[in-house]
Parts: sequence; structure tokens; C-alpha cells
Amino acid sequence: MKTNLSFKKYFEEKGLPLQPALTFDDVQIINNISDISSRSDIKNLKTPLSRSFFLNIPLVSANMDTVTDSRMAIALARLGGLGFIHQFFPLEQRISEVMKVKRADNTLVEEPFTILYSVSFSEAKEKMAKNGISSLLVIDEKRHLKGILTSRDYRFKTDGNLPVSKIMKPMPLITAAPGISRKEAERILEENRIEKLPIVDKNGLLKGLITAKDILKEKEFPNAIKDAKGRLAVGVALRLNSDFLDEAKQLVAAGADVLLLDTARAGSTRVGEAVKKIKKLFPKTTLVVGNIDTPEEVEFLAKAGADSVKVGIGPGAACKTQEETGVGLPQIYAVASCAAAAKKLGMNIIADGGIRNGACLAKALVAGANAVMVGSLLAGTDEAPGILLKKGNQLWKVYRGSASFEHQMDRIKTGSLDAIRNPEGESGLIPYSGSAKSVADGLTGGLRSSMSYVGARDLNEYWKKGKFVWRTNAGREEGRPRV
Repeated sequence: MKTNLSFKKYFEEKGLPLQPALTFDDVQIINNISDISSRSDIKNLKTPLSRSFFLNIPLVSANMDTVTDSRMAIALARLGGLGFIHQFFPLEQRISEVMKVKRADNTLVEEPFTILYSVSFSEAKEKMAKNGISSLLVIDEKRHLKGILTSRDYRFKTDGNLPVSKIMKPMPLITAAPGISRKEAERILEENRIEKLPIVDKNGLLKGLITAKDILKEKEFPNAIKDAKGRLAVGVALRLNSDFLDEAKQLVAAGADVLLLDTARAGSTRVGEAVKKIKKLFPKTTLVVGNIDTPEEVEFLAKAGADSVKVGIGPGAACKTQEETGVGLPQIYAVASCAAAAKKLGMNIIADGGIRNGACLAKALVAGANAVMVGSLLAGTDEAPGILLKKGNQLWKVYRGSASFEHQMDRIKTGSLDAIRNPEGESGLIPYSGSAKSVADGLTGGLRSSMSYVGARDLNEYWKKGKFVWRTNAGREEGRPRV
């Protein structure tokens, strides 16, 4: 499909040659006269994924099984980014992972964990163990609040046959009415030295729960991305080869804020038709589609209804699509050419792949990305799935491409793939890198420094002011540390 969208002028404005196609190490950002005295003066890194959904830092985590489950999604949402639960979980597990994120931090827990007052203590213990909690609100069959069961109440209890009603702390409890402000709830919790404040209506029916823990988290993570109900935001991937509309219905019902339709070739008519169906069903839900690397595909997916596109075919650390197929453009060229179309169409771009440090993040944003997707840098963190392995004196974690031989073997075992295809990904070990926060802070710290050089106080100004110069291999070597 041909497009009338020209990116020649855009490239000239950015200081990029039309040929050859360039990537991160081929370009440098030009600094400007700046009135920004310190990178710490730059507070605003807000960026859109759609007209209604914004990030507070331009980072999202890759929807890979060695990168993102609920733990990573929680960590990134608290920092102001977004995690995408990967599509290789069965639907029921993806729903469960989304719900874990939604329960992690709440201004108001609308559906707190409860137990009937008539059931046995052993049943209550089983429910708490299953959900990783240490207390339950006790209700009757009509949801009247009857009491609370905490570790203080059952610490020395050994008889599992005892009914919960014989162990719990019964009413009256300190409660609050629906509509209470966060400030008033904090006052009640502090004055009464309690951890949990049940929300009960005038008829004694349980309507929610406010906890001291959640209020403290709000103060600890002021940059967190939350939905209208005060819950952490989360993205989740759909399986194109399944009943993706039914998946979308169930995942949105579970609380997913952003849907990701992810496939190796998003510029196909099949994907375009799927996008139309999803957006017709969920016009207000942010939809990300990927992967692509040409402006024609941006126009195609914009017309289908996508809010954001993932740009990048083959630049990822565990991907060898370019090597195996000969397809895939160098990433700066791909992002800039797609941005030339996207900026005119109101589309948003996620640069997916090749991000090794803060400089790569900065260059992707100057080229036109709204955010970047990070895989390998997050795969070695505490929050990434998998266990820590020790090899020699170094700690490692497993990292693998979604098209790797090992990953395909696992998919065959679970029934989501029929046969091994030519692998377009690699598997291996990646060094342990601490917390996701330390990685994110390192990336955004480099970005803020770059913005101070360019003289930009927000990302829109950064994109407008940021220009590149093409550098030689000798120039690249000159910029390397030599000590």
C-alpha cells in the first residue's frame, strides 16, 4: 500500500539523511543554549499512549515471559510507567495477574477479601494463604460486616474446626461511611492507631476498605499511574490466534487499562480487521498494536483505530528476525519514519527494542517515540519472573526471545503452538541488575540530563528542539571511555 505521507522534510528538520538507514550509535543529539541549571529541575516526563491515557515516565515493560508478570507491572506503575502482562499465560492466569495489580495499591479497595462468619478457621487460613494476606473482613450472607479476623486474633489458635465467629474481633469496629475523603480516612487511622478502616453504609453493609498501607504507598509513590478508582494501571497482551474479542472482554472486565495486540507482522490485513473489531467493542480503552517499522503501516493501523503502535522489527537483544529474514529497519530510522506519519495522524509511538541505556532512550524520544519498551534491561531485575541463578561469582536470570527455540518448546507443551518454527529469537542468561526502580531511575536520569543539554523542560519540547548529527565510527570511538 502506497502512502502520500512524505517524511523527507521531517528527516531534514531532524538532521537525518534519507539514506543510509541509521540506528542509535550512528547519531548524536545536538546540545543547545539552555537556561536549565540542573537536570533535577526537570520534573515533567508525562507522555501519551492515547488521548485519554498518559504515562508519567516514558517507559513500558516488554510483554515477554521473562520480563513482565504482575510484580513487574506493579513496580512500573508505581514509578509512573506501565507493565504489559505477557500473552503466553493462559487467559485465566492473565486475568489473575491483572487483578493482582489492581489489588496492589488502592485509594479504596472496593472488593476487599472477606470470609463468612460461619465458616471454619481452617477455611479462612486457606483463603489467606492463597491470596498472600494475613487478615479478612468477616461478613454474613447479606454482606453485613460482623467483625475482622487478623493475625493478632488467631496467632496461637491451632483448632482448625473453630468457626471464624469464635476467633474474630467482633463489631463494633471503627468504620467510616462511603464517600469519606482520603485525608479524613488518614486522620481516623492515625488517631485510632489502626491499620484498616472498613467502609460501611447506614444499613451495616460492607462497601469497601481503606488501609494505612495504601495511604503510605500513595506518599511513597506520588508519580504512580492509577485509574479513575485509584488502582494501579496495567496493560495486558491479547493472543491474536485465539478468540481475542472474548479475551478483551474478560481482561477489560478484570481491570486492564491498556490492551496490546502483539504479533510479528502487525501490518497485515488480518491485524487491521482485528483492530477494528476491538475498537468497536472498546472505543474508550487504549489499544496498542505492534510490531511495525514503516509509515505506511502507521497509516494503515491508524485508520483501523489503533491508539499507539509498537515500532521495531528485530532490534531487541534476544531477537534475530533481521538476521533470519533480512527484514527490519535500523531503529532510529524506523522510529523517525513512523513518527513522520504518526504526528500527522494523532498516533503515538512506542519504540520497541535496542534500548541499552539512557542515551538510547533519549535518542528514541528525539526521533519521535512517545515511550520506549524495555526488555533485556528489566529481565535481570528482582521483579522479573524467574529465579536468580549463581554462576561463578555473578548472579544471573534467564532471558529469552518470544520466538526462541526454548520458548517455542514451552508453548508446544502448553498447547499454544503446534510445531517448532524457524527460531527468530535467542535464549540466555542476563546479569542480575537489582530493582526495576534502579533501572528506571538510571534511564530517566540519563534522559533528564539530555533534556537539560537540549534546553527542554518537557518531552514535547524535547522532541521539537531535539536534532541529530550523523557520526562516524571514529566519532563513536572517541565518545567511549578509555580508562
